[in-house]
Amino acid sequence: MEKDAHRKSLGQDFHALIVATGVTNLGDGIRLAALPLLATTLTDSPLLVAGVTAAQFLPWLVFGPVGGVIVDRSDRRRLILVTQASRAAVMAGLGAAVLTDVASIWMLFLVAFVITIGEILVDPSVVAIVPSIVGRADLDRANGQISSAEIVPNDLIGAPVGAGLFIATPWLPFVVDGLSYLGSVVPFRRLPRPEQKPSRSNLDLRQALAEVPDGIRFIRRHQMLRSWTAGVAIFNMGAAAGFSLLVLLIIETHQASEFAYALTLTSAAIGAALSSSLAPWLAEHFGRPRILLTAATFAAVSMFGLASAPTVMLVALCWGVNGAASAVLLAIGRGYVQRYCPPEILGRAAIASRTITRTAFVAGAVGGGLIAGDLGLRTTFAVGGAVQVAALFPMMLGLRHDHD
Repeated sequence: MEKDAHRKSLGQDFHALIVATGVTNLGDGIRLAALPLLATTLTDSPLLVAGVTAAQFLPWLVFGPVGGVIVDRSDRRRLILVTQASRAAVMAGLGAAVLTDVASIWMLFLVAFVITIGEILVDPSVVAIVPSIVGRADLDRANGQISSAEIVPNDLIGAPVGAGLFIATPWLPFVVDGLSYLGSVVPFRRLPRPEQKPSRSNLDLRQALAEVPDGIRFIRRHQMLRSWTAGVAIFNMGAAAGFSLLVLLIIETHQASEFAYALTLTSAAIGAALSSSLAPWLAEHFGRPRILLTAATFAAVSMFGLASAPTVMLVALCWGVNGAASAVLLAIGRGYVQRYCPPEILGRAAIASRTITRTAFVAGAVGGGLIAGDLGLRTTFAVGGAVQVAALFPMMLGLRHDHD
């Protein structure tokens, strides 16, 4: 009976969530492939190219905690719908700027920043909705499916499509991304409405701001979440140092084409799609701590491989390993906040965790750009691998207290 329950459908509400996640991530993949390519046409500075990645994660530092309060005190379904429509308008504006040849590197910074503010509202809302539509025993399976719905459209499909659209018509990928946000509104509307709508007093700004530290305070006081979050933050610093400059490693160091960059992203998606679907099974049979630490180790090794790879084919192979390993960390590790946080603070705790771990991308991207400018692109990837090795120690400390 237990195995049959494990294999049963997670329900229509979860199916709507998966469809909406897939649609919006298809557009994200198109944009994430096209945006660095656009950046390389606007500047030849490694620091400014890396700065696009930094701008994409900076909102987690300046807006993240407030976003958590908004998520916990809002109708999450309505919040998602309004945010997705707003993001569509921003991407349409960027497409128009590229079409009329008025886009600048600073505009890319602004667009990346604003789009991530939307992510801060949408992604934690999805995280907070999941436990309300699936059982606790199904969280690993649900998160694994969500990871697949993020990875396959984002990287496997979106990356080559984004590069192809950019090569053909540079403004088109950004308009298509905007349309994907609008398209996701349809399945998101199928999510259940909250049983009780937030009252006006529940949305009082002064009271909301007073609750901003609650999520960070919960993470800090929880022994397992504190160490695990610190480890993921350090890991992300190393990842950002490489990811933010991957486009230059391929196009400048290896003298390959824009499409080779997209195919490299696709190789990561293939690895990530396979590993995220296997992650729940691996965690169940070998234990979450062992699988997570093994994945983090493989990711670090792949960064060293990127630093020394003599051909673009080996770069793609190493990035594929990195994508597979990172997907396992995401699919399994994201469930810890859901498991250990009570529902009334889950949005703020999820935001606090992401604020810490994603702000690390800013430091990693800026640091990577500085290292690349002084010591070269390959050195940046080697340093990124060393940082990820260092992340294993707080990860291990946190996983010692995983008693769920």
